[in-house]
Amino acid sequence: MPPNWSNRTLFHGDNLKFLRAMNSESVDLIATDPPFNKSKDFHATPDSLAAGASFQDRWSWERDVHQDWADQITDDYPKLMEAIESARYAHSDGMGAFMCFMAVRLLEMRRVLKPTGSIYLHCDPTASHYLKAVMDAIFGRKQFRNEIVWDYTFRLMDLPKFFNRKHDIILFYAKSRSSHFQMQKECWTRDNIIKTRKQKIHIDENGDEVIWMPGGRGSSKSRLKRLSQIIEEGKAISDVWRVPIISSSAKERVGYPTQKPIDLYVRIIRAASKKKGIVLDPFAGCTLRW
Repeated sequence: MPPNWSNRTLFHGDNLKFLRAMNSESVDLIATDPPFNKSKDFHATPDSLAAGASFQDRWSWERDVHQDWADQITDDYPKLMEAIESARYAHSDGMGAFMCFMAVRLLEMRRVLKPTGSIYLHCDPTASHYLKAVMDAIFGRKQFRNEIVWDYTFRLMDLPKFFNRKHDIILFYAKSRSSHFQMQKECWTRDNIIKTRKQKIHIDENGDEVIWMPGGRGSSKSRLKRLSQIIEEGKAISDVWRVPIISSSAKERVGYPTQKPIDLYVRIIRAASKKKGIVLDPFAGCTLRW
């Protein structure tokens, strides 16, 4: 269905209300950064563009779960309620409350996605494993595509009891088998290719440098390919994304405490949305036309 809102609309308020009012199958891509259940309070920098913005990332079953949410999920999505209850019992009532809060919204997100759409949900190891079980129940385990690791390693320290925690998780699910996807490529050099493939360079009959490469998806055969062609095509990226955090002096920084780099979301949009497609971020309240 066509969108029943204008392009670049910013909604202010509880996103569940607005998600429920949106037409079904009207969004091409959801890329969103919800709360993480960090048990912390976040406040924007006082002298920044986001001054005054704050949110409490603490959850309680008694305070934050509406009975109609629990009733709807129990009656209509029993497997989903099992995932929520497992988080509640394995971790805490607070984790169960957060899962219930997310579940009713994820159900609406799936509804508003087109069959060719997909969702990229930003989280971290605090709740990513519980969220994956919830998303398996909503989108279907066969629609899971990637657990993307956003690696922002920087200023490592010697810690007494564990390794440095320097990554977040982005859960990528498709709406269906026909969901749009365009592989993103990175630049690589002649030296990178030789080092990665650990092979010698050959010279073909035309005097071109060539190297043995896999023959294609599902193929056990290899074939010679020109190095110049490999460099021109670029290297397909993996599910580990090394994107720097926003520096304190970056022009894009607005002072919001959990702001993410633009480059991170540019990569998602280019991979999963066609031009003039509708991109929805339910936890920022905006839709964009790409």
